[in-house]
Amino acid sequence: MLQNQQLAREIDALRRVKEDRERELEAENATLRREGEGLRSELEAILRELQAIMDSKMGLELEIAAYRKLLEGEETRFYSPRF
Repeated sequence: MLQNQQLAREIDALRRVKEDRERELEAENATLRREGEGLRSELEAILRELQAIMDSKMGLELEIAAYRKLLEGEETRFYSPRF
């Protein structure tokens, strides 16, 4: 009988430890989920900024190509023989 009572107390103690640990893990899980959502939002903002930069880069490359073509045309006109 004494052994049964002791085992029952140990089971209760272990049950409380388990419940405490579950609460800790649930709180940690909630924290990690919030951090994950924050990181996801930050990543989306970075991707939008990167897309804007890439769009600007493409526009600048097109503008450079246009000016290069104009410059080459001027050089050809400047160095071509005049009749």
